[in-house]
Amino acid sequence: MNRRVLVDHAFIVAGGEITKQAKNWLGERLDATKRSQVMFMDRDDMLNLFIVTNLPLPKGALPPAKASDDFDDIPF
Repeated sequence: MNRRVLVDHAFIVAGGEITKQAKNWLGERLDATKRSQVMFMDRDDMLNLFIVTNLPLPKGALPPAKASDDFDDIPF
């Protein structure tokens, strides 16, 4: 077609945390190309989606739990 087409939405998805500074920087750069909607989704957002939809979390989504057999550590 040989036409320039602008994207309506941009989804930025990361497996870690997207900092506020990174969101602002990316948002400014993407706004410059006239995108109407920029959505960010980081690790916490993805985990919250599993919780809200009542789906089991994938293996390795959470750090390994500490063994509770160690009674020598007094929590106070």
